[in-house]
Amino acid sequence: MKYTKYFAGFALAVGLLAAGAPTAAAQNYYGRDRDYRQDFRQDFRRDEHRVAELRAEVARDRARLREDMRYGRRFAIARDREELARDERALQFAMRDTRRDWR
Repeated sequence: MKYTKYFAGFALAVGLLAAGAPTAAAQNYYGRDRDYRQDFRQDFRRDEHRVAELRAEVARDRARLREDMRYGRRFAIARDREELARDERALQFAMRDTRRDWR
């Protein structure tokens, strides 16, 4: 009889914990508390940074191509034209991706 009170209290505590455990785990279900605007901002900043890097690279490629054309380096001109075309395609893709983020 002496331990009945303790056993009942222990059983009640275990019952309450068992009933509250699924509720506590479901609070962040499907990313309900996630800040999607922050994710969008970070993605947009990364895209803008990538566009700026590609624009600088295209400018360097054009300067190198002009220099090679001025000094008549035929093989370097061909290589620089290919590199410039590749970087311009990457820049167009990055700009298109950034425009899609705004929509």
